[in-house]
Amino acid sequence: MATRLRGHAEARIDEKGRLKMPSVFKKNLESTYGSTLFVTALTDEYLQIYPIQVWEEIEARVNALGAMHPLKRKFLTRANRCGAEVEMDSQGRVSIKTNQRSQVGILQDVVLIGCTDHIELWPGEAVSELDGQDDFSAEDFMTLGI
Repeated sequence: MATRLRGHAEARIDEKGRLKMPSVFKKNLESTYGSTLFVTALTDEYLQIYPIQVWEEIEARVNALGAMHPLKRKFLTRANRCGAEVEMDSQGRVSIKTNQRSQVGILQDVVLIGCTDHIELWPGEAVSELDGQDDFSAEDFMTLGI
């Protein structure tokens, strides 16, 4: 079974626009996926950081829709307009482009949330606004089979 990206961590974007990947994620990324990542903004709320192998699987599923499918074009245009392939350096730093940070409102403080096969990168201020919005009902747990 592949290593899962779980948990959360707080971090900061440095003056050069680099994120130092917290050790809780760095170790699993390097050991399972390597250092090549795809960073994009599929929403205007947060960035997504995908190991390149996971991103290529997503691209393959989207490409299977066919050349003329309107959702394929919409998805790939958004993902690539707001996306960049990056390398995590030996110190675990990942460059987050200015336009990506601006797209979701990241200034300096960020929160990383593990989502099994990718990481969400939230502006620090935005995560506190989620309090109470992510509560689950008994029906939600039943739907999830928990």
